Amino acid sequence: MTRLQLLERRAAIGRERADLKDSFATLAVAEAPDDAKLTELRTRDAQLANQYANVEQALAMAEAAEEAERRQAGTVIAGTGAGLPAREVRVFSGAPSAAPAAFDGATLLTQHGDRVPVLEARHRLADFVPASENRASELGVGGFLRALYLGPQTELERRVLAEGSIGTGGALVPTPLAAEVIDLARSSSVAFRAGARTIPMTSQTLRFARVVEDPEGAWRNENAPIVEDQPAFDAVTMTAKSWALIVRCSRELLEDGQNTDAQLRNVFAAAAGLALDRAVLTGSGTGPEPRGVVNTPGIQTVSMGTNGSALFGYGPVLDAVLALETANSGTVTAVVAHPRTARAIYGLVDTAGQPLQLPPRLASVPLLTTTSLSVTETQGTSNAASSMVLGDWSTVFVGMRTALTISVLNERFADTGQVGFVLWMRADVALARPAAMARITGVVKP
Repeated sequence: MTRLQLLERRAAIGRERADLKDSFATLAVAEAPDDAKLTELRTRDAQLANQYANVEQALAMAEAAEEAERRQAGTVIAGTGAGLPAREVRVFSGAPSAAPAAFDGATLLTQHGDRVPVLEARHRLADFVPASENRASELGVGGFLRALYLGPQTELERRVLAEGSIGTGGALVPTPLAAEVIDLARSSSVAFRAGARTIPMTSQTLRFARVVEDPEGAWRNENAPIVEDQPAFDAVTMTAKSWALIVRCSRELLEDGQNTDAQLRNVFAAAAGLALDRAVLTGSGTGPEPRGVVNTPGIQTVSMGTNGSALFGYGPVLDAVLALETANSGTVTAVVAHPRTARAIYGLVDTAGQPLQLPPRLASVPLLTTTSLSVTETQGTSNAASSMVLGDWSTVFVGMRTALTISVLNERFADTGQVGFVLWMRADVALARPAAMARITGVVKP
């Protein structure tokens, strides 16, 4: 609800409570009070009091958000252009940081009044790291893990470990190193290359509004009433969910390896990127797993038939585009499919055996592949089906906690002369407009 609607609702509750008070006073002085009616009035008044308190709380949050908005400089969304002041955003835990001068993305005002950047694939978290914290980059991920295991050996290691906030649950990875790992994970993820956007989460939850139905106007005659219609909104709350990975490394390699830093960063990033792809595409939304695109209610769906079918042309993809366009969501930034499906598409031929020409509508749409889409889905009698996902991927938001934690397992693998490291990552997925995404189900092998 908007602030104006909240104010109107508060006034309506106040009027109803006043009417209840008058009715209660009238019944209370009656010669034969209706106890049942009095109880009904008391119950209703208690309900209204609770609603009034909720509206007051929502008003306070709305006013805080508006006040934060008013305090922002009335300039472009980017960071610091020529002659423009630095724009502060909340990306990492702690104090806000200045948006980099080259940042040209959107920002989002959270329910807490913090402004966070919405990062596209071309943006880097590392660019938002305050210059005062860059010393950890000199040490690198490998050096940080080595210092965790062996203890700090140099002044740089002592300073970085001090910044890492080591506790019983593990060490908080210094901001520059965490940003590097997350950026690498994002770059290795197909979902982000397709256009999904990242929202840094500095707390467990992040709430924003999304459109579930577009408003419609109407042509009118002179002096005729104007058709009233409103877009249907609902609130989306992203709650950071936990993912973890154990990596083992020999003690000798950890102590003496020259390229340990790059290798560990790549291992962490590749695993995290694959996990993010699976969450974004097919996450179930049950238990600890985020809800992905294919399991989000309201997306467009095109079926390959009761028992599935192989692709013999571009018809199903064009049907999915038609469904998106019919929902006024015709932007298609990418098509994502399993490599098996992509191979079938690349091998399409016409009746003369020549490669089948791509329709003009799809000519500029990239086809991206990932094994995060299964080839063992069930459709009718087939248990070897797969899906294709397409649409406006910029409406897919991935909320990521920018604080990474690493725990050291000194004893667990001691009998093999190895050290274990546990990497903890927290993230969630939400669609700002489900109707802007489509799924083609039941694609089987030719």
